Amino acid sequence: MELNQRVWFRRDSSHWGWVPAVIVDKEDVVVNGVDLINITLVNDRSIEGSNRAGSAGRRIKRSGSQYFADEADFEEVIQVDPEQLKTADHDDIKLRNLPSSFQVSGEDPEAGVLASPSTSLNSSVVGGVDDLIELTHLHEPAILHALRLRYDADIIYTSTGPIMIAVNPFKPMDLYSDETMNKYRIQGEQGGTRNPSAPAAKPTKFVTPYKKGSKGVGSTPSPSAARLSPHVYMTADDAYRQMMRGLENTTLMAGSRNKDETLGSPANQSILVSGESGAGKTVTTKIVLNYFAMLSKKRTEADQRSTPSKSPRQSQQQVGSEQNVSIEQQVLQSNPILEAFGNARTIRNDNSSRFGKYIDINFSKTGKLSGASIETYLLEKVRLIHPAPGERNYHVFYQFLEAASARERQDFFLGGKTAHDFRLLSDSGTFDRRDGVSDEGNHTEMLDAMVRFVVLVCIPLLLISQLLTFLSST
Repeated sequence: MELNQRVWFRRDSSHWGWVPAVIVDKEDVVVNGVDLINITLVNDRSIEGSNRAGSAGRRIKRSGSQYFADEADFEEVIQVDPEQLKTADHDDIKLRNLPSSFQVSGEDPEAGVLASPSTSLNSSVVGGVDDLIELTHLHEPAILHALRLRYDADIIYTSTGPIMIAVNPFKPMDLYSDETMNKYRIQGEQGGTRNPSAPAAKPTKFVTPYKKGSKGVGSTPSPSAARLSPHVYMTADDAYRQMMRGLENTTLMAGSRNKDETLGSPANQSILVSGESGAGKTVTTKIVLNYFAMLSKKRTEADQRSTPSKSPRQSQQQVGSEQNVSIEQQVLQSNPILEAFGNARTIRNDNSSRFGKYIDINFSKTGKLSGASIETYLLEKVRLIHPAPGERNYHVFYQFLEAASARERQDFFLGGKTAHDFRLLSDSGTFDRRDGVSDEGNHTEMLDAMVRFVVLVCIPLLLISQLLTFLSST
């Protein structure tokens, strides 16, 4: 750390936690016989001085300097050990990855980077990198700033090696179209090294394929096209390709004289989706399942094209069977059932899973879905009888009361009752959803997956709760 070194400085008084600063003075001091150095820091107003266009030609909504525009001027003196200066390892001071505008003759080469906050060769990527391990200085403030720049440009996915970081945008995003899904599938089939939307013979074109009208900008000397931008589809596809390679290895090693060699074949793969409440775990899991279902369908279609043609009657029977009992469809239809009976509105999240689940998906040797099982655990049972104020009970009750037909209301003695009329639902004083999702629409979607099971479970619970309330009051 030298004079005029631009750094990140931890300030508890800032809502960002870390603020850009400049070292303006260094003074050797002796404290209790120990040699120390006083470093004087002041706030740095020059960070990210101008807006840049994002990778899809879209301008970032605000520049880095505007992030910290409301920070008050400060001057802080920090005492550090000389050894910490040599290693740049201090809890409250971290080196910054500087933009190219700060290149100075004779300055350390690492300061002369092309894009803040990274040293990536691609200056067109928002935040400088698609993978955070490419940052020269990898620490908390550099990671947070890179994610902040990308999030503000509507880029919610960022890689950290094999880990995918997803920042919930809390708004609809055009990231999950069939076209986008197909691009990541093609990339996976080509070995994961080439962007299917860019010619292989030309320099690398970095694109964000899920942006409307996106075009590659910038290039590097690389002779082959790069991978697509980070996406949860990429994580799912990588796991699928690893599984297929493991299955192939198992088949090749099956004829080995030493049968124990097949035991270590890495065919099984795991995807762990974790995060705090409202981070997007439930939606991400559904996105992964949709991608696996698409891959399975593609394998099935490829097999059908490669097999001899069947008689019209056989083909018609096969199509009808697939439409009714498709494994892919059954796997996807589990989501609305699980969400209805296991999800609820909480203070932080309108569709919070109040249970954990482990989904085991089975594939055949050809890569087609062959079955799935779901294990649930730690269901929040207390919510059933006492949802907290500002929260709701499980979705299924509100969904049925919103969507019940006149015949169903007559059969189950509901009359014109609403959620306000049942103590099981009314104690919390909360009845709607803030995210605009329709309870009636969700109920219809659930019934498509599970015919009439809802009336055998949720209505008796409501009626029993009313009976208990009546008996306790008398």
